[in-house]
Amino acid sequence: MHTRRPVTVLVVAMALLAGCSTGALSPTPLPPTEAPSAMATEQPSATAAPSDEPSPTDEPSSSDEPSPSDTPTDEPSPTAAAVSAECQGANLAGLKNPGRLTLSTDTPAFPPWWGGDPDTQYPNEPEGGSGWDGGDPYSQEGYEGAVAYAVAEALGFSPDMVDWVQNVQFELAFAPGEKPFDFHLAQISIRPRRAEAVDFSETYLDANQAILALTPNPIVGTTTIEGLKEFRLGAQSGTTSFELVEGVIAPNTAASVYNDNSAALQALQNGQIDGLVVDSNTAIYMRDAQLEDFDTPEPEATVVGQFADSEQVDEVGLVLELDSPLTDCVNEGLDAIKANGTLDAIYDEWISAGQEIPFFE
Repeated sequence: MHTRRPVTVLVVAMALLAGCSTGALSPTPLPPTEAPSAMATEQPSATAAPSDEPSPTDEPSSSDEPSPSDTPTDEPSPTAAAVSAECQGANLAGLKNPGRLTLSTDTPAFPPWWGGDPDTQYPNEPEGGSGWDGGDPYSQEGYEGAVAYAVAEALGFSPDMVDWVQNVQFELAFAPGEKPFDFHLAQISIRPRRAEAVDFSETYLDANQAILALTPNPIVGTTTIEGLKEFRLGAQSGTTSFELVEGVIAPNTAASVYNDNSAALQALQNGQIDGLVVDSNTAIYMRDAQLEDFDTPEPEATVVGQFADSEQVDEVGLVLELDSPLTDCVNEGLDAIKANGTLDAIYDEWISAGQEIPFFE
């Protein structure tokens, strides 16, 4: 698991992650001079003379154990085998829809967290499309999309057993009350007050906050938190980004708040704010995919800097209904994809740590 990475991240692919799996152990070969005969595994005849030394290839017919020389078939995936029996598929208690896994994220669903084309009909997607904007969770693409399906596989659910429901407002995912999902992913930071209303899984991503600005703007080149207080900053409502503006940067003028990052980004483009506070991964995506102007030699936007872990780091977890019977099993699934390298592979597939962005002092 990548924890508290000091560098930011970049979208590097929009293709589906195949996952990282470990192969089964090779069967122990028989000695070359003792190859089994075609009749070696049959039950000995009742009239057969007893032998002081059993043949190395003799097996009782009543045994359910396969011969070491047998080639295994239909072997469970390493992730599914790594969780306890009560956490596998049909054994799971507390599913919203028995036998199926119901997942959720916000709309719009933007890269690098989500991929796919909302106009494409993906397998298991409801007829007429999913209704998402930006990306499509049924594509299994993007960092969170791939994590969702990897955890589902670890719990014994194939992609055709996974359904998605929309969350139309960020704060609703961790508001008190019954939830329509088994678990939800939308870069939601684990916070004590949120954990009073919902369950959080273990973290599946740590991310620093950063500031995105258009160029030219006087905020570009600012290197200290104190220096940021002179500028107009904005962030999405209910996010740790907005908490950072209010609690750490504390600008002279009130911070601007927006319903979602799309509205906040539009305010940045309109000149209503000097800097937009978002997690570093999103800042990179906005700069390179949403604001880049290929017709001009100079970049249209820049990531001014990022905040150290000591100021605020986002420990991001899956959200479940409060006291959900699924929480422990979801954690087992996360542990499994961490242990076998799948989560690292997803990170490397969808997020690149190849750019250095300075930290504010």
